[in-house]
Amino acid sequence: ELQNAKDCGYGVIYTIAPSPIKEDMIWIGTDDGLIQLTKNAGKNWQNVTPLSIPLWGRVDAISPSYFSDNEAYAAINTHRLDKLNPIILKTKDGGNTWQTIINGIPVDEYVNTVKADPIKKGLLYAATNRSVYVSFNDGENWQVLSLNLPTTQIRDLLVHNSDLIAGTQGRGIWILDNLSSLR
Repeated sequence: ELQNAKDCGYGVIYTIAPSPIKEDMIWIGTDDGLIQLTKNAGKNWQNVTPLSIPLWGRVDAISPSYFSDNEAYAAINTHRLDKLNPIILKTKDGGNTWQTIINGIPVDEYVNTVKADPIKKGLLYAATNRSVYVSFNDGENWQVLSLNLPTTQIRDLLVHNSDLIAGTQGRGIWILDNLSSLR
């Protein structure tokens, strides 16, 4: 167990995720494993960190839903703790409760990001240290979406219009054109 902050990281905000549908609602995640939520543009913050996030589990990404202001998804990266396992969390009640949604992602891959599709409710994308995954049922099940993508660490994903863009660790970018077949 880590005894103090100097052992692993800096305790900084690592991700900022404004709600795409509710003005003044912002989610933040830190590199020491905290999730905070404001519903009034930062005047007040609520700690909504689930107990399932290990100390110093880095909150790499939060993806608020495009369909409900109380729904969000969080990708927790634990590779700095020598824990190479996936952690993706989902809340449907503004962070009061969280559910782990990793069925189908190999147990030895850690997650760098999760993104909700802005057009199709329940369509999610996740990036790991080896590949890209897709879920058609709001994270209940995942399957690999690599197509011609080589085995490489994917650091971030972006849904841009009808394309999925993956930023890799040192290899460049990968674009899946036209998501209509997935949607």
